[in-house]
Parts: sequence; structure tokens; C-alpha cells
Amino acid sequence: MSFGETTTNELHYQVMWNRLISVVEEQALTLVRTAFSTSVREAGDLSAGVFDVQGRMVAQAVTGTPGHVNTMAAAVTHFINDIGPERIYPGDVYITNDPWKGTGHLHDITVTTPVFVGENLIAFFASTAHVVDIGGRGYGPDAREVYEEGIRIPIMKWVERGV
Repeated sequence: MSFGETTTNELHYQVMWNRLISVVEEQALTLVRTAFSTSVREAGDLSAGVFDVQGRMVAQAVTGTPGHVNTMAAAVTHFINDIGPERIYPGDVYITNDPWKGTGHLHDITVTTPVFVGENLIAFFASTAHVVDIGGRGYGPDAREVYEEGIRIPIMKWVERGV
């Protein structure tokens, strides 16, 4: 490989990396602009990222809360394992706030979508956002059991094949 080829490859990778960061940053900023949750709109209590087909994080948005990144990554892996790769289709949307499978507490909701090129699964996009009211008895620390925090959404398909 010549010097010119190496430089071209490095330049290509850097351009693609910056594009990927731009995409996940736009994902996070869109969530901030459109959120009903005041904690997302006002405090940026969210995270956004892109993952490979095994659920490994490829890139994450700078906008948001760093504390959500690890729980969001855990949730994506659980989506893949619990739903099963053979049951993942274009147009699917998955949702959970299961504190034992990635979100940490019921007030953080993770939504994940698969990305396909043709019939090939190539990636997942995910976001986690904090909602103030999830139907519980009030402020989270007042709860003595997880069930008092509010409704628990198990890992599930929210939308299947776009419907």
C-alpha cells in the first residue's frame, strides 16, 4: 500500500466517523426537540447511539446523560437475545424500561430500532429517555419496591414490521 492509498483510507475513515457521530448527535437533538418529558427537554436526560448487529456500541451522542450509555448498551443486547435475531424485521421498534435488563429504573425508557440494507440487518439505533411520571406513587426514592415506581414495560416489540 502506498502513502497516497494510506492517506486516502485514513481520510475516508475520518469522514465516515464524523458522519456517524453527526447522525447519532442529530438523533439525540431530535429527541430533545420533540420530547414531551421535561427532564429530556430541559435537562437533557437522554442518550442515543448506534450499535452493531451483536449489540456492541459503535458510537454515542455527546448530547445527553453519560449515565444512560451503559444501561442503553445492556438493553440493546437484551433486545437481541430476548427477541431473537430470527424475529427481527425491518420496521420493528422495541421498547423496555426493565431495570434488570438495562434501564436502571422504571423512569428510563429505552427504544431500539433495527437497521436493514435490503434484507440484511446491519445495525441498531437506540435511545434512552427519562420520563417524570411512569404511573407510580410519586417521587422514585419514596418507593420501597420497584412496583411502586410505576408501570414496568418488559422487553417487547412495540411495532412489528412497521405496524
